[in-house]
Amino acid sequence: MNADLLLQFLRDPAWDTPFFKRLAHNDTGQAVGHQGGIVVPKDLRVFFPTLDESVASAVAPTVDRNLAAEMFIPGRQVGRDVTRYQFQTWGGTRSAESRITDNLGPIRNLAREGDILIMQRNRERLDSFRLLLVRQADEAFRRFHELTQERRWGPLFTDNPPVSQTELNEAQATMLSETQQPFVAVRENAPPRVPTTRSAIARDAAFRAVLLLQYERRCAVSGIALTTQSVAEAQAAHIVPLGRGGADEPRNGFTLTSTLHWAFDRGLFGIDRNRRVLVPQSVRAISANEWLVQFHGSAIREADNASLRTAQEAFDWHRANTVWQ
Repeated sequence: MNADLLLQFLRDPAWDTPFFKRLAHNDTGQAVGHQGGIVVPKDLRVFFPTLDESVASAVAPTVDRNLAAEMFIPGRQVGRDVTRYQFQTWGGTRSAESRITDNLGPIRNLAREGDILIMQRNRERLDSFRLLLVRQADEAFRRFHELTQERRWGPLFTDNPPVSQTELNEAQATMLSETQQPFVAVRENAPPRVPTTRSAIARDAAFRAVLLLQYERRCAVSGIALTTQSVAEAQAAHIVPLGRGGADEPRNGFTLTSTLHWAFDRGLFGIDRNRRVLVPQSVRAISANEWLVQFHGSAIREADNASLRTAQEAFDWHRANTVWQ
């Protein structure tokens, strides 16, 4: 596979912009006797989920969490598994180190010192990554060698780094703090949000992460929970659109499958004052809408945390301004 096709692969909007590491000998399967896994330099930790390093001790020297990993070489996927991201202190006897370890054989066993490992974080599921190994023998290697400018690690595109975990944490903290204030369905004179800015990307990721967690990655209307390791069928849906002054926080959202999200945004159904699905008679009269009609009168699922449940004012606005009459 040539470099242009690989770059197109890396621009998949479901994944954040890529970062990389030029592999050392001890990152590969060729390093006999060395601890397994790929060392994560301190500079790259900002692109991984937070680990509470302060809890590491001589008794419990390792802090870790599981990550879903999709593994590729140019042209094909070679593995998919659950791996482990860890911070290891060795009880204070050695310099602390972070690494990705466990179940990485499909790419580590193909790697050699000097190969480039490109990593991306899923925008929807923040504990899911894909790993692309570009080997020195691959057609695309020269182009990626030039892109990395002989750096050992960092963002692949220096002018467009991935959103950091700090930015995500701050966006989520800000969003959750707003839920302590009275809900306003439509904010007057709300400043426009440019969707490509880093703050907007972080906010979108935080919005999705909070809602998918609250609804256990299930659609609030259908209960569907189809999922892979990296993406769920359920989507985080705004009730009052941001472009109409809607709040970008959990009380102005719930989860829907892609089909129901489309139908909700176009007013084919709404949610009534009893928190039940309302499919208008004018929609029910269209035979092609038979699948949607089955949900008419069904109670919706609610967010686990009562303080994050969809505000009734949001549903009321949607019913008055969007749902077919």
